[in-house]
Amino acid sequence: MDKETARQLFHMVLGLAALAVLLTLGRGFMLAGVFFTIIIGTLLMNGRLRGASIPVVEWFEKRFEREDAPLPGWGSACYAAGVLLAVAFLNDVGQIAAVIFILGIGDGLSTLAGMRGRMRLPYNRKKTVEGSVAMFASALGAYAFVGPAAVPLAVLAAAAESLPVVDDNLLIPAVCTAFFLIAGAGA
Repeated sequence: MDKETARQLFHMVLGLAALAVLLTLGRGFMLAGVFFTIIIGTLLMNGRLRGASIPVVEWFEKRFEREDAPLPGWGSACYAAGVLLAVAFLNDVGQIAAVIFILGIGDGLSTLAGMRGRMRLPYNRKKTVEGSVAMFASALGAYAFVGPAAVPLAVLAAAAESLPVVDDNLLIPAVCTAFFLIAGAGA
């Protein structure tokens, strides 16, 4: 298995694990867990930047870190920060679950499909139509958590994932969280 496939499978397993924690232990526990994960991750990143040998971190870096990552653990940090955005700003567990599902499963599947895709997006040559379709289709699974709101949410998530800005592990949950905040304001 190539490194990017392993990375995306790990990405999806993390999403499912986060969903399990949220749905079994609740929003409060999830908020605390993500907060402490970010603190511990920041300390580990600092250690690696200072040249410390941390075997478990090095094992993860070797297997899952992209070569062009700006910092050790960058993708994981953005992933955790994205989950934190949803958990901190949304109160509805279904909405939080939808965001985590789209980040974990939707983004992972979009990359796996996009890696095999042939039709490049005109505004982002690093992404493919196949990846965007996979993101949209898999994001519809959020229907289980938020009902019909999953349809416009899937459209926004696919659009956000396709953009050539910021890390999509942060952008996707930011856009999805904003959707729920704006949709809730109009209700």
